Amino acid sequence: MKLSEIKSMIQELVKEQVEAFRKEHKVDGELGGTIQSSFDFESTLREIGMGSTPFGGGYLLTDKGSIINSSNPKAPWVKLSKEMSNFAEGIRELVKSKGMVVPKVLEENSDPAGGYLVPEEFQATLVQYDTEPTIVWPRATIWPMTRDKLGMPKLAQRADEDDTTNFDHFAGVAFTWTDEGGEKSSTEPSFEFIELIAHELSGYTEITDILLEDSVINLMNFLTNLFRRAYLWYTDRSFIRGTGARQPLGVVNDPAVTIVARAGAGAFTYTDAINMVNQLPSVFDNGAVWFMNKRVLNSIRNERDTNNALLLQQFYQAGPPGIGTGPIMSILGYPVIPSDGKTYALGTTGDVILGNWNWYYIGDRKRFTMDVSKHYKFRENKTAIRVCGRLDGQPAIPEAFVLLGVPGGGS
Repeated sequence: MKLSEIKSMIQELVKEQVEAFRKEHKVDGELGGTIQSSFDFESTLREIGMGSTPFGGGYLLTDKGSIINSSNPKAPWVKLSKEMSNFAEGIRELVKSKGMVVPKVLEENSDPAGGYLVPEEFQATLVQYDTEPTIVWPRATIWPMTRDKLGMPKLAQRADEDDTTNFDHFAGVAFTWTDEGGEKSSTEPSFEFIELIAHELSGYTEITDILLEDSVINLMNFLTNLFRRAYLWYTDRSFIRGTGARQPLGVVNDPAVTIVARAGAGAFTYTDAINMVNQLPSVFDNGAVWFMNKRVLNSIRNERDTNNALLLQQFYQAGPPGIGTGPIMSILGYPVIPSDGKTYALGTTGDVILGNWNWYYIGDRKRFTMDVSKHYKFRENKTAIRVCGRLDGQPAIPEAFVLLGVPGGGS
C-alpha cells in the first residue's frame, strides 16, 4: 500500500471519528482542552510523521491521534479524551499489523524536514503599474514665474459662433462704411487682465534610517520618482477640477466656460457631440481635443450618426519596438484623450470636455522639489522628506472650452 493510500484511509477514518467526538461531547467549533507545554513545536511536527488533518481554528489532527494548536508553537499540544486516544492507537496498530512502513522523508514542503535549507527567492524590484500620462501639462501654455504673482493684459475678445452681437474678434474695434468726405466713426479696443497667483501643493513623510540602510530597493530614487509622478497627476487633475480657491481654477469651475445642455440624462450622444462642436468657435478647432474617461467612451461605442456611421472612430497604431500598439480615437474629427480619474462621471457636468488646451495658462513658480533632512528627526533616527511645488492655472480664453452639462442646461 502506498503512503498516499495510507494517509487517505486514515484521514477518512479520522474525519468520521472527529464528527462522532463532536456529537458525543457536544463540541461546537474548535476543540479545546488543557494545554501541555512539554514539547516544542518543531519536535511536535517531526513526530507527526505522516502529516495531519486540519479541521478549523488552526487545529490539526495528527495520525497519532493528537490535536495540535498550530497557532501556539510554544505550547502546541491539546489534550484529548480517552476515546480519541484509543481510536488513534487502534489505527497505529492496524498499520503495524499489515506490515506497513511509513518512511521519514526529507522534503522541501516541510520546514523541519528540510524546508529551512531552501531559502525563498527574492527579486530586488518593486511591483507597480504606470499611471496615465499627463494630459493638460503637454498641451497647456506654461509661463515661468519669478514672483508669487504674474499678470498680463488680455484683449477683450468674444469668440461666440452663435451670437453675432457678441462675436468680436477685435475687442470693440469696428469700422463703418462712410461717404466721401464723411466723418469717420471713432473706435478703440477693450482690454482685460489675467493674474496667476502661485499656490503650494506639498507632501511630507518620514523614513527610519534603518530602513534606508537595509532596504534592497534604493528608496530615495524610488520615492523621488513616485512623488514626482503623483505631483504631476494631482496638478493635471486640478487644471480640470480645481476650484480656484488656493489652487488652480479648472475649466469645469470657470463660470465663463461654455456649457451645452445634454440631450438626455446619463448619456453622451451624437446630438450632444454635434451641439458641442457647434459651440466651439472655429478659431480654436486646430488643436482641440476631447477629454473623457473610459466609461464615457464605452457608453458611445455603438452610438451612430445620421449616416449610420459609428460616432467613435478607432484604430490601432504600432508603437516603438517592444511597446506594442496603442489606440487612436476620434469623434467628429477631433482626437479623443482618455482622462480616467480627472474628468467627471458619466452623466454629470464635466464628463465630456471639448477644448483647445493651448489656451489654458499655467504659471510655474516652482517645479516639483523634494528636500531631504537627516537633522530634523535626528534623535529618532529618521529621515524627513518634504515635497512641494508652487503654481497656478486658469483658462486664458474660456471660449476655447466647451463642457457637456446636464439636461436643461446649467451645471
